[in-house]
Amino acid sequence: MIRRFFVLVIAVAIIVSARPAAAQVLYGSILGTVTDQSGAVVPKAHVTVFDPATHETREALTDEAGRYSFPDLPAATYEIKVTAAGFRLSTRTNVIATINNVTRADVQIEVGAANQEITVAASSAVLQTDTSDVHTNLNPTETSNLPLPNYRNYQSLINLVPGATPTAFQNSVTDTPQRSLTTNVNGTNRNNNNTRVDGAGDVFVWLPHHTVYVAPQETIETVNISTNSFDAEQGMAGGAAITVTTKSGTNQFHGVGFAFWDNNKLQARNFFYYGAGTPFSLHNIDGGTLGGPIVKDKLFFFGSWEGNWERSTYSALNTVPTAAQRAGDFSSFGTTIYDRIAATTPGRAAPLSRTMLSRGI
Repeated sequence: MIRRFFVLVIAVAIIVSARPAAAQVLYGSILGTVTDQSGAVVPKAHVTVFDPATHETREALTDEAGRYSFPDLPAATYEIKVTAAGFRLSTRTNVIATINNVTRADVQIEVGAANQEITVAASSAVLQTDTSDVHTNLNPTETSNLPLPNYRNYQSLINLVPGATPTAFQNSVTDTPQRSLTTNVNGTNRNNNNTRVDGAGDVFVWLPHHTVYVAPQETIETVNISTNSFDAEQGMAGGAAITVTTKSGTNQFHGVGFAFWDNNKLQARNFFYYGAGTPFSLHNIDGGTLGGPIVKDKLFFFGSWEGNWERSTYSALNTVPTAAQRAGDFSSFGTTIYDRIAATTPGRAAPLSRTMLSRGI
């Protein structure tokens, strides 16, 4: 009894004293080194990270090696301001933090008065040197502007990821009305892919190669697709660890409305369709988004709605021969049927009777 009591006390102490683990899956990091014009590091420099859209601000001091780090930043485009005694204010703009990624932003400051300012537009790094994983980011520019096929599914853009096979529909529309897509990454089974939406698992339990929810195109902020050497927190994946983050509100109101329309007049005739023209089909995807401030600089909202209507009739779509056709009677086709062998053999008549055939073709 005493032993159990001590075990319980130790377990409670561990839980209470343990520091929460800061997961990077839903956030990004910005780090760098502050140096002067000669290349010497500048310790104790004051670094501020500022988000112009929400006015979120974070501050830090560089260490003895001139390094600074801002972990767990929401995905956004930031401004970095660096000040130090005896140096000009240095501002670096357009520093993009993306989920599950580390952005390096080294800053060089110049000697001068504190009221003087230097602004530098940031450029993207050529090589990824701060993380070991292999990943691809799909940002709002890609998800909004690249063409998407029917159902407007962002998963079709996984075709752009090295090592991924072309995506394809799976099962029937009655089983998966979201029409999620499947792909194999780096030769692994499609069941080994794992998708999260805003940190929550997005897996159809009965069909694990499906995602339960497919986020509408206009609601997606970033899609991060890790295909190799990803962190342990992105576990339960052997092929691709896919993280989707949705948009959030800012200090300005932003909204979008969309309408997708498709019908049988724009489609090709199915080879097995028994009838003239194409069967009736009408497909609509309509919706919109709206986001903005509730309390400026503090509280924001973002919402979306999407409706999917699909109506069609394939009553004349025949893939199984009728009893008359099995008996050799093809008169219902209303056209002359040719014997392919006879058509290529000299001296033999190519056309066969449209009413009765003694053999299939």
